[in-house]
Amino acid sequence: MKTIHGITIIGLPEKPHMFCNHENRAVYIINGNDVTYKDPFGNFMSNMPRYIQINGKSFELNTIGEEIRLQDGTTMVLLPKEEIRHLANKTFYDDGQFKVIDFLTNTITEE
Repeated sequence: MKTIHGITIIGLPEKPHMFCNHENRAVYIINGNDVTYKDPFGNFMSNMPRYIQINGKSFELNTIGEEIRLQDGTTMVLLPKEEIRHLANKTFYDDGQFKVIDFLTNTITEE
């Protein structure tokens, strides 16, 4: 585990798999070919099918583009991996915050 400019990186040094932004609570997770992202607005997105239980009700996200809108206004959606990476690159950081990782290339910058 390592923290750089308010971003905590959790995982093996040569293959980090979780990035947590402490300034806005965004979280990006890489698990093999599976990518999940919770943006700073509370929306959750994944590139792999998900089974979700909310208030005792079961939901499935099986097809790209399927989404579940929650009562608090946030969304859970199944998206292609590349789209999630682009969204994370645009929304993971607050304005002016140092960009520790480029989600398109998974390149980490410590400067």
